[in-house]
Amino acid sequence: MKLQLTAVILLLIVSTANAQLGKFLKEKAKSVTESGVIQEKIKDLASEKLADARAEVDSTSFSFAISVSDNSDLINADTGKDKAIKLISTFKSNEDDSEQVKARKLKDAGELAYAKGYYQKAEYLLLSAKTSYEESSTDDINYYTTISNLGLLYSTMGRFTKAFEFTNQALELRKENLGESSLAYGVSLNNLAVLQNETGSYNESESNITKAISVIESTSGKESMQTAIALNNKAMLYQSVGRFEDASELMKQVITISADIQSENSNNHQKFLSNQALLYTEIGDYQKAISIYKELIRIKERKFGTKHPDYAHMLNNLASVYLLTGEEGEVESLLKRAIDIYEDKFSKEHKLYASAISDLGNYYRYAGRFEEAKKLLDEALSINKDVLGEDHPDYAKSLEDLAVVEWKLGNYNEASDLFDNTLGKTLTFINSYFPPMSESEKTKYWDQLRPRFEAYYSFVFDPKNSLNELEINAYNYHIATKGLLLSSTNKIKNKILNSGDDELIERYKLWLDQKEMLAQYYSYSKEELAEQKINRDSLEIAANRTEKQLSQESKLFQEGYSLSETKWNDVQAKLASNECAVEVIRYRYFGRYLGEEIRYAAIVFGKEGGILTTVFENGAHLEGRYFKYYNNAIHQKLDDGYSYDQYWKPIHSLTAGKKVVYFSADGIFNQINLNGLKSDQGYVIDSYEIHYVGNTKFIGTQSGQKSLKTAFVLGNPSFGSDQLNPLPGTAKEVSILSTKLKAAGVSTKTYVQDEATENAVKNVKEPGLLHIATHGYFLQDLDNSGNKVFGVNVESARNNPLLRSGLLLSGAGNVLTNAAPMEGSNNGVLTAYEAINLNLNGTNLVVLSACETAVGDVKAGEGVYGLQRAFLGAGAQSLLMSLWKVDDAATQELMTNFYTNWLKSGNKRSAFNQAQKTLKQKYPHPYYWSSFVLVDN
Repeated sequence: MKLQLTAVILLLIVSTANAQLGKFLKEKAKSVTESGVIQEKIKDLASEKLADARAEVDSTSFSFAISVSDNSDLINADTGKDKAIKLISTFKSNEDDSEQVKARKLKDAGELAYAKGYYQKAEYLLLSAKTSYEESSTDDINYYTTISNLGLLYSTMGRFTKAFEFTNQALELRKENLGESSLAYGVSLNNLAVLQNETGSYNESESNITKAISVIESTSGKESMQTAIALNNKAMLYQSVGRFEDASELMKQVITISADIQSENSNNHQKFLSNQALLYTEIGDYQKAISIYKELIRIKERKFGTKHPDYAHMLNNLASVYLLTGEEGEVESLLKRAIDIYEDKFSKEHKLYASAISDLGNYYRYAGRFEEAKKLLDEALSINKDVLGEDHPDYAKSLEDLAVVEWKLGNYNEASDLFDNTLGKTLTFINSYFPPMSESEKTKYWDQLRPRFEAYYSFVFDPKNSLNELEINAYNYHIATKGLLLSSTNKIKNKILNSGDDELIERYKLWLDQKEMLAQYYSYSKEELAEQKINRDSLEIAANRTEKQLSQESKLFQEGYSLSETKWNDVQAKLASNECAVEVIRYRYFGRYLGEEIRYAAIVFGKEGGILTTVFENGAHLEGRYFKYYNNAIHQKLDDGYSYDQYWKPIHSLTAGKKVVYFSADGIFNQINLNGLKSDQGYVIDSYEIHYVGNTKFIGTQSGQKSLKTAFVLGNPSFGSDQLNPLPGTAKEVSILSTKLKAAGVSTKTYVQDEATENAVKNVKEPGLLHIATHGYFLQDLDNSGNKVFGVNVESARNNPLLRSGLLLSGAGNVLTNAAPMEGSNNGVLTAYEAINLNLNGTNLVVLSACETAVGDVKAGEGVYGLQRAFLGAGAQSLLMSLWKVDDAATQELMTNFYTNWLKSGNKRSAFNQAQKTLKQKYPHPYYWSSFVLVDN
């Protein structure tokens, strides 16, 4: 991906009229063609039939706002029948017009001017209509429509204060006079939601558009154009926060509805197609997007000419896709043509003009034309500040764009100030928008924001940048956001469980039940779901809705979400003189575009002094051929004197004189055990005591010493099939461990063979220790050779790493051989998806004495999505897990030594370090003694 240009949201008005008027209107509209005929026809049309038709239009024309990616005109003045009625009634003699009729004509004329893009004229006409109604009757439903129209008009003009004023006024008028179940009220909710999305109030927008859809569906039907518009608006909201798959599904519904109602050449249908093209662009299906935009350009040019905003929007969007596909030849000319149209139609003080010059400025930056880029991006920033305000997401994006250009120009101080402003606002967005989101929604929104931080890390660690103190800022931003998704979900979970609110806790249990049921359904293929008439999609939606409600109603939401205020000097103060902290940051480097290279930065500091940094510019090699070499050397038990230089030597040079290293991994470093890296002077474990932590800001928040009171120990399950190798070593491991724990006064429950079941694990409640010794698995790549893997449907597993990893317990062999169904919660396969719902909030340590329990999909800044993510998400304070398939006998000795040391000293970190050294004496190769890592949550 090279460079993403912007797509902005716009609005339009749609109306409906009764189909029985069609023949009458068609005949009358056709006859009103020549000036000589008009006067004669006016007398015929000034009839009761026209009055009835007019009344029908007035009662159904409610001024819909529609979110449109291509920035097309706000208002499409009703259907053809509606326009004919309004036009004909406007031609009527004015001699006997009442004030209300005059007001209505002004409203109609204002809407028609609006439709043609004459916004100043539309404003004058609609304000005149408003005044006229207020002098005659404010009870007329057309008065409500006039107020609504003004709200939509001002939104198009970028005058959002006025837009909110009139939109809220229309909403209250319709609520008070027509009721909350009326279509008009639903439409006003829709309009408010679109305006809120436009101004970055995403939480409020989602709440209102959901309510609007409910009202509109109940009044107009699920297959109506009104419903299609509202669903479209929700899709565009989802697009704004990165929920592209959800948006795409909604747009499929929208286009199906629209195609049944309107011609493919209708403005509304074209707008929906444009939105669909935007989503094709977002998911990388560029050729489909290009095809749609080219066809729409042809239609717009034929219909409106080459000076209309609709035409400009298509040019702008086509340019953005061309840049992504590397077809750069036409980008500049397309954008310049669009800018000229926007300036002519809207003036320079408009958000659409600002958006277009931002696109051109970013193209110039991409092309290395930095001075030209700076001029345009500076202008865009000023416009967005005046039009949108400094708290709008688009203003933050303008700050970021300008920061990158200042950096590329070598203006580091200016770039630093702009980046700080950008990231400060971004943290505010997280605080504002995260609370009511489910974890999946948070994930998609964070995917939208994280590239901004990667651009900043690229700037800070640029070797040409010699500004002091920037590394401290980078560290502060990183520890504020690292593990953001996991920590925010855990915060809400803990707030709920400790709230004392029985109703809230019961709802939480309902959500767990929904997740448990989903875990079962993920074992079914589409055919099996259809055969048993199970709607898994509906259950997913219900579970997501319940999770959102839990977030919204927990005390955490009420108090307001806030990121940790921990800073570098706070962490430094917690270190002892012989300790240091290492925070690794994986980021995509911003060259011409974000992602040209993969880089890693390691920030190192001790008790005294400042921050030291080293940058690994060869991130692709670290994740590719270097890791492959390391992995092969481990599994083939070869001597590896190479990996040390790649992964540790640059950091070692910054840790002189330190004995204890608190190491917070990112990216590929999650898959490396530093202790097992070897130099000419020996292994890392011989020189350091490495303490793995999820985030260095938590140093000192957990004591290595803690009394152990309860334990759950499970091992040597009866798999029930010879396809799974038995684990006799785990039987000895569990027996020795149970004896040691009981002798130390720890209340211990032990489960082996037939009792080592999935249900036994799921029923645990906050044990001090949870120890599971069995087979573990992680499926990196899934082919299409079978329908199920470990009992889970391949398609479901491919889309979710938590379904591709798990533990095998009693009876698991029957699932693998299809001798037993996957249904039920006690089938012998505990997936990570299920494990994340365990109750481990008070658990000091989870030990997964199994193969590859630390392996999973690595997500930068969030750790490993698999069993590691699951058990930390379930609340475990520390996790001991394996990086590769372990030797059964060596593991049994390692665990025995570890527990002997821990129960004696009470310090699990030192106990584990000593156990590794002891095993190393018997089994020198790191394959045996460095397979496990201990990570603090």
